[in-house]
Amino acid sequence: MSIIHRPMRHGDREAVIGLLMQLAAHEAALSPTRASGPATAQALLEADSAQTRDRAGAQFVAELAGTCIGYLALRLGHTGPYVHDDLRDHVLIENIVVDAGRRGTGVGQMLLAQAERFARDNGCKALQLGVLTGNDPALTAYRRAGFESLSIEMIKRLD
Repeated sequence: MSIIHRPMRHGDREAVIGLLMQLAAHEAALSPTRASGPATAQALLEADSAQTRDRAGAQFVAELAGTCIGYLALRLGHTGPYVHDDLRDHVLIENIVVDAGRRGTGVGQMLLAQAERFARDNGCKALQLGVLTGNDPALTAYRRAGFESLSIEMIKRLD
């Protein structure tokens, strides 16, 4: 059987929430700033759905034998004048996750290729995404797909 990628459907919601629970738990293990659990996963899906609806984006799943094993949410974005004109209009990857048992099998690369097609189809010459410090497997996968570091976000907790 082969893996297919397709637009997310309403019937995929529970499976995608399960994938987003995995993502939230993974990120919570990397950073004390990250929330996890079912409510967080549900909120992530709601935020992704709103962003994709309001900003001309899309949500995709990777499916194997009728089971969702990956998820991608992306949207159009616009960066300010501090970058070159041709890079201002871009596609922002809001969330990307592959089922823990399928990581390292090329599913993430397939989803990233879908993001690139979406960007090209929308006339964008850049993809952007965020990755947590310490998420070395994701950094390796993104670099393999041609991404390079752009900036570092920092946080200072205030009492």
